[in-house]
Amino acid sequence: MKKALVLSLVLCLLLCGCSPSPTAITVGPRSVDLATYAFYIHYNLMNLSTEYGYTADTLYSDEMTEQIKSDALDQAVTAEIIRLKCDELGLALSDEQEETLQENKDEFIESLGGKYEYLSYLRESALTDRNYDAFQENSLYYDLLYDYLCAEAAEYYNDENLRQFFAENYITVRYIRLSTLDDAGAPLSEVDTAAKLTLANSLLTQAQQPDADFEALIAEYNDDPIMEMNPDGLVISVTSAQEIDYLAPAFSLAENEVGGVYAGSEGYYIIKRTPVSASYFEENQDMILQNALDWYFENSLEQWKADTAVTTTAAYNQINLDNYMEYVK
Repeated sequence: MKKALVLSLVLCLLLCGCSPSPTAITVGPRSVDLATYAFYIHYNLMNLSTEYGYTADTLYSDEMTEQIKSDALDQAVTAEIIRLKCDELGLALSDEQEETLQENKDEFIESLGGKYEYLSYLRESALTDRNYDAFQENSLYYDLLYDYLCAEAAEYYNDENLRQFFAENYITVRYIRLSTLDDAGAPLSEVDTAAKLTLANSLLTQAQQPDADFEALIAEYNDDPIMEMNPDGLVISVTSAQEIDYLAPAFSLAENEVGGVYAGSEGYYIIKRTPVSASYFEENQDMILQNALDWYFENSLEQWKADTAVTTTAAYNQINLDNYMEYVK
């Protein structure tokens, strides 16, 4: 009986958030505690584990540690900025949304087997009960702000402004890829890779001649099937190109200019920028509008982050990849 009473008391304390966590970050008038920041570190570590197979025994370099902490900081700041802007704009969750969140939480706890199992889940996930609630709310606040700004932006992007956005943010590229991987996907030897780079530089020189036949060079040297399946070129946006290391530089090229040699994870690239066909806008107007709305939202968010004072505390400096779980309370 006494043991059950003690367990109930512990459960009550944990779920009621009676263990204050020191402030790690301030974002304008809002603050992020160490427990919240620790979760973001955990989240990024789990992503690394999934993507690269890192384990708890992995030794992280100082550079990797700082990158993970920096990513966690940016994620924490972004979440607080969204809450700040929602408060400023009077955007709040409805009673129905609040009730749905609670119902979903109750169902989740029940699916785990009860509150004790829920506490185990929280601990394994580097979460506190209050942070579990906050993170469930965050996605709803994100949607509120996104919908509000998109409604505002949609009025701006009439046909003329959308065409201007399209002209400034879309290009067509055609390229020659020389793969630096073997048929099994493994990297070529240093000697073979160097030979590919030498050939790539030679092809770039040829392709930049006034009378160059870029199509003939593609046909003879390109080994990327994606380019073969798109003989008219690939239409890309600024945002999509930022995610592909070898395509981003293409936006600095003038129309019909050839650039390179650009290194990608799969090989070396020589790229030619060409005009986008007039029909592409008409055929893909809805997608282009969605891209414009996303761009407007992301740029607004980045501007708010730049305009908001963000500071870190001494406690923030104490947390690292080895001890962050100690701060989850």
